[in-house]
Amino acid sequence: MKLKIVIIIALIGSMVQIGNSQSNFVGSGLALNFDGNSDNYYDLGDNYNTLNFPLTFEAWVNQSEYSLYTPVFASDSYTSGNYYGFYIRFDPVGKLIFEIGNGVGAGGAHRRGKITTSAVPLNEWVHIAIVASSVTDIKFYFNGVLKAAVSTDGTASNTSIVHNSNTVNLGRYATVHRSDAFIGQIDEVRLWNIARTEFEIRDKMCEKLTLAETGLVGYWIVDENTPATTLQDYSISGANGNEIGSVEKSNSGAPIGNASVFTYLADYSGATLSLNSLIGDKLKLNKILGSPYGIHLYRVDSYPNGDNGLLTSPDVYYGVFPVDNAVDATYTMAYTYAYSNGVSTVDNEDNSKLFKRLDGSIDTWVNQPAMLNIAGKKLTKKNFVGRTEIILNILNPNGRLNIPTSDLIAEEPILVYPVPANELISITNVQKGSLIQIYDFNGRIVFSTICENEYLHVNISQYEPGLYFIKENSTSGSSVTKFQKI
Repeated sequence: MKLKIVIIIALIGSMVQIGNSQSNFVGSGLALNFDGNSDNYYDLGDNYNTLNFPLTFEAWVNQSEYSLYTPVFASDSYTSGNYYGFYIRFDPVGKLIFEIGNGVGAGGAHRRGKITTSAVPLNEWVHIAIVASSVTDIKFYFNGVLKAAVSTDGTASNTSIVHNSNTVNLGRYATVHRSDAFIGQIDEVRLWNIARTEFEIRDKMCEKLTLAETGLVGYWIVDENTPATTLQDYSISGANGNEIGSVEKSNSGAPIGNASVFTYLADYSGATLSLNSLIGDKLKLNKILGSPYGIHLYRVDSYPNGDNGLLTSPDVYYGVFPVDNAVDATYTMAYTYAYSNGVSTVDNEDNSKLFKRLDGSIDTWVNQPAMLNIAGKKLTKKNFVGRTEIILNILNPNGRLNIPTSDLIAEEPILVYPVPANELISITNVQKGSLIQIYDFNGRIVFSTICENEYLHVNISQYEPGLYFIKENSTSGSSVTKFQKI
């Protein structure tokens, strides 16, 4: 089937759909979880059987395991012993490959392309982009950084992509001739019929598209919740994906917002990044130290997907994504606030604080002590390290824990160890079916669950250092104990 010609009404409809998606799934939204089973993938249809050079492919990937062949995106790649179309995959050590087939056989003599000389790391969100202007002019970008590449061992002589009638697959080859499939998460998949520039890739990699961009022929945001078996294509192609087998979705940790700014510098002396919001808040980064290759600042125009640890309902939050050598990147963050977001009135702004989390896959926000300047309506925090998401909020105005104690009549109180703790705590003497809640010192619930056993293990590695209280509500009464996170 030829690439669909869609009238302007269809484009308008797609724009309405993406708006609805973003309102329901904020920030990075959801991601696809591929388990490495080639029976579990998405079939994207046969809309791309005429696509040829130039083209650009983009996606956020979080690879959890290398395999012999790890396909990400493949068009009609193999039929009856012949290589067709194009495919994008990782090799056994994480190097990225783009190859095409010639349609007349299999093996090295019937394919050609390029492979990166460096690998994509495991268990880390990475933006990949492949810009293929011709079979010999193929550029690879990891997080907006151009990577060196060499020719693969294929020796085919064709200079264009040879297609057949097979469909495009996401997460495995278009026709299975090997059992390998992608292992990990994929989010925000984009396909273009143009060669995107380095600036264009950097400019949009940390924000969702508007659909006004030229050359967009495939756009799978991955944020739909229902129906679960359909992967909506928001481009003019309308190449919706059909779930084959079972592909789970979960909260995405990719650094994606509604707007973003960036800088890629060799020397960050005096460099700043700032981003205003529609409601008057502003975040500014300065005093950038370390050796990041680049740094992105993005903004999400919505209440976050997780609100554990938050007392108010803010309308915007921000994220920082350092590129390469991110663990070495430190910076000062200055948050200028308006009363409409988090700090609702002048009466509670003396309790205003910055709260942080690593990314959108985490539900809990933790207090990040910062210097408050009420006259300037500003919170400043020095020495932020690496990647983070930041939101304005207020502490409990009372400033103290508010746990009722009149019902503390449990005969055997709960116990916690080790004390102090760093990464994991064990709670014992728990009554089956009881409600276990953990409060921070300011009275916010940071953890809550119904316990199915007489013990419970809780990961506290993301908690801020300080004093915490554990409360058990059971049929025999309540019990409270405390522990310190170090």
